[in-house]
Amino acid sequence: MFHDRERELEKLNEIYSFPGSTFVVIYGRRRVGKTALVKEFLKDKLGLYFFVSEKDETLLLEEYIQEIEDKLSHHIPRYIKMKFTSLEEIIEFLLEFSQEKKLVVVFDEFQNFKTVKPSLFSSLQKLWDEKKESSNLMLIAVGSYVGMIKRIFMDRKEPLFGRVDELIKLKPFDFWNSWTFVRSRIEISPEDFVELYSALGGMPKYLLYLPRYHKGNALETLKALFFDEFAPLREEGLNVLKLEFGRFYRAYFSILEAVSLGYVTPKEISDKTGMKILTVGKYLSELTNNYEYLAREVPVTENPVKTRRVAYRIKDEFFNFWFRFIYHNYTMLEENPEKVFEKFKAEFRPFVGKTYEKIAQEFVEKLDLGFKPERVGRWWRKGEEVDIVAYNRSNVALFEVKWSNLSLKDAKRILRELERKAELLSLKGRYKFGIIARSIEDKEELREEGFLAFDLKDIIR
Repeated sequence: MFHDRERELEKLNEIYSFPGSTFVVIYGRRRVGKTALVKEFLKDKLGLYFFVSEKDETLLLEEYIQEIEDKLSHHIPRYIKMKFTSLEEIIEFLLEFSQEKKLVVVFDEFQNFKTVKPSLFSSLQKLWDEKKESSNLMLIAVGSYVGMIKRIFMDRKEPLFGRVDELIKLKPFDFWNSWTFVRSRIEISPEDFVELYSALGGMPKYLLYLPRYHKGNALETLKALFFDEFAPLREEGLNVLKLEFGRFYRAYFSILEAVSLGYVTPKEISDKTGMKILTVGKYLSELTNNYEYLAREVPVTENPVKTRRVAYRIKDEFFNFWFRFIYHNYTMLEENPEKVFEKFKAEFRPFVGKTYEKIAQEFVEKLDLGFKPERVGRWWRKGEEVDIVAYNRSNVALFEVKWSNLSLKDAKRILRELERKAELLSLKGRYKFGIIARSIEDKEELREEGFLAFDLKDIIR
């Protein structure tokens, strides 16, 4: 399963080369590949891997002692008996052991200590402060719940605040790495892949369902994964986020559902959910800054701090899809899944179009436009919108994005409309106009006329 984490692996090896002890936190969403990364890193090193199950401390001690005996027995004199009565004693032993030999210790799902033994965080802080200078331990805490991990390590009131030396956020694969990951396992068309990526995003765990569930086309594959009675991903959003948000999950779910349905301003979300605007603002801030499930967007030409034109979007393709088509239809899914699937088929194409806009923006960020943009993003005002604007002080490139197969006539009509919209922008400089579609008839002719014309074949390449 290990794929395309070379930069993260290189960073971990660099940290490993540092003298003395280092406290590293690796965090990111469930299914993103954190465990695969640390296990790959441990392969050629003296190290211990501890999974923090939500079970009694005594049972964890049994597991951890067994891991220590299996991995360190050749390095510990036989007369030393592995008897520990607490997690603190194990940590103290490992800090002392590493005085003689470099050691890596991984605690996976570290945040579960909050349930198992909340006092451990204070004990670990004291042990770390006391013994790290004389030890040679690389301590890695791996966490899946972003909000909780941030509180444990970044909240000034928490004992482990300020103790972390290196913080690594593991992100899902981007579109291109996801494509490579899937193509190495199954034959699939680029068109089908864009549609599946719109639902699964770049999470390795979800993409690994495709070799088993791919039905030859995207719609039937998504039916098997989400809409059938025993679909493996139907409950996934609930399973992941209910634990993340805790007892207030229904309020967070209501906001995420509203955003997935296209209610993207605070006022629209307030009207849709029935929550007061101040309450909505509080939850939006938490979902954006603490949990990182939402992104705050402003028109690309405006000051992000001063503007009142703000929209929110769900950052993760999987959750955007799950809230839009699964959670929104929960009751009907139980009663009549076939009806829900038929409704989904009618609404899916415009949904994919929005994902394709996001892919196209990342593509434009990689393009040689003949100038280096200062900002790239979406622009909107009073019902008018430009999908992608890239600009600096003297150059502007505007793009329209279409998830459709365009004739040359259609493409020229869209470009003329884009030239009209350019007059609405406040940007000065030399303008270029472009179009990005699923396919474009005679795109070379458009290029000869000075337009930037790209389709899915260009993006995939």
